[in-house]
Amino acid sequence: MNNVAPAPSEGFGEVYAEEQLRRSRHPLRRFIKGFYLRSVLEHVQGPTIDFGCGAGQLLERLPPGSTGLELNPFLIRNLTGRGLDARASTADEAAFDLQSLEPGRYRTLVISHVLEHLPDPTAMFGRLLRACRRLGLQRVIVIVPGAKGYASDATHRCFIDWNYAQSHGWQQLEGFQLSRRRFFPWPQETGGNWFVYNEMQMVFDDMTPLR
Repeated sequence: MNNVAPAPSEGFGEVYAEEQLRRSRHPLRRFIKGFYLRSVLEHVQGPTIDFGCGAGQLLERLPPGSTGLELNPFLIRNLTGRGLDARASTADEAAFDLQSLEPGRYRTLVISHVLEHLPDPTAMFGRLLRACRRLGLQRVIVIVPGAKGYASDATHRCFIDWNYAQSHGWQQLEGFQLSRRRFFPWPQETGGNWFVYNEMQMVFDDMTPLR
């Protein structure tokens, strides 16, 4: 069974890329987005993999040596033209193996608003964590939408709340331990019931970082 939702070609074409870039340049959107990005960046340690980097709002703020993975070739062209290290990813399970990346180079991976698109996020998250251990990463940051944000997108396939994470053993998974969990910007999970942009942020650290 393929655990990755197929990506409509139109949704990931040039029109999609242009819209993402337009939105990312809007002054008010950039100002608001900055609050969310800073809430992630405070947990980033060293060169980072941005899994699904989109228009590059996070990637352009990450430490030197960071790399973005992206499906859309038009976004990749734009990002590399801006001097960012953006590489092509795929829309299948193999993307979670991170085979194109060099071991020993990165310390953190951020996967934001990706796992909820998958029918079995735990299986794919476990696969991603195994790849992170192989590459020597010490930290993984996961961001998923709250209830209202989840319901706002028809491509979402599995709702990941705190109950889901607990019941699927995310406290300790594939050698990583959940070290921090918070909801942002409303600091309670119930904020996601009424605010579409409320998120759950989880930080996972390698249980044996000195190796």
